[in-house]
Amino acid sequence: MKKLALVFVGAALALTACDKAKETTTVSSTSDASGEVVKASLNMTDYAMRAALGNNPNTAAYVTIANKGSTADRLLSASCTCATTSTLHTMKMNGTVMEMAEAKDGFEILSGDTLTLAPGGNHIMLEGLTERPKAGDKVDVTLVFEKAGPITLSMPVSNTPLAKTGTSGNMDHGDMKM
Repeated sequence: MKKLALVFVGAALALTACDKAKETTTVSSTSDASGEVVKASLNMTDYAMRAALGNNPNTAAYVTIANKGSTADRLLSASCTCATTSTLHTMKMNGTVMEMAEAKDGFEILSGDTLTLAPGGNHIMLEGLTERPKAGDKVDVTLVFEKAGPITLSMPVSNTPLAKTGTSGNMDHGDMKM
């Protein structure tokens, strides 16, 4: 009888653990090639990485993060084993010059707001590539949030990631400032 009770308790704990996992992290299929990842109150879609082009030692990654919760969260950092350094970058135009700078405090995502990291805008900069991501690959990028903690996305790699979401338009990339 004790063995039966232990088996029952073990099965109940396993089911509870499965239910808990469903609450914290799920992947569901959507029309996006990358799907949707949900953790806590954050929904991540449109995640992708740009393929390493030519001999460029850097590339970028992108994601759209919607905060469906009742409190703000903050994207603090990102990391990828494919690069020696991963930083969150802001990008803005100053006349015809595109200026990039590290977002040292990360990006706050208020309750009900959406943060879009996309080509031609804010992004995750992957510098000092140790691996050369190529179109068709999937590369894990871990995002660290103040409240939700770490979330790893398996990002598809493309030569033109999220072209429909963001564009660099007529920016003069030759005058780029870091």
